Amino acid sequence: MNAIKQYYSDIPEMIKVPENFIHQKGEIIFIVEDINNNSPKKTLKIFFGVIPGFPERTSQGNYEERDVL
Repeated sequence: MNAIKQYYSDIPEMIKVPENFIHQKGEIIFIVEDINNNSPKKTLKIFFGVIPGFPERTSQGNYEERDVL
């Protein structure tokens, strides 16, 4: 498998493909950064805490005593 990873600060209308890739089966994935989105920046902080409405965990019983190795 051959792979190319390219980053563009300004994506052109046409993207050149290496000659040995032409007429081959492949997959192209575009991940475009949405810089015009006015929503707050998504960071791990928004995932911190508990899920709203999630039920409390019940007692799991006593831990077993294990021998020290």
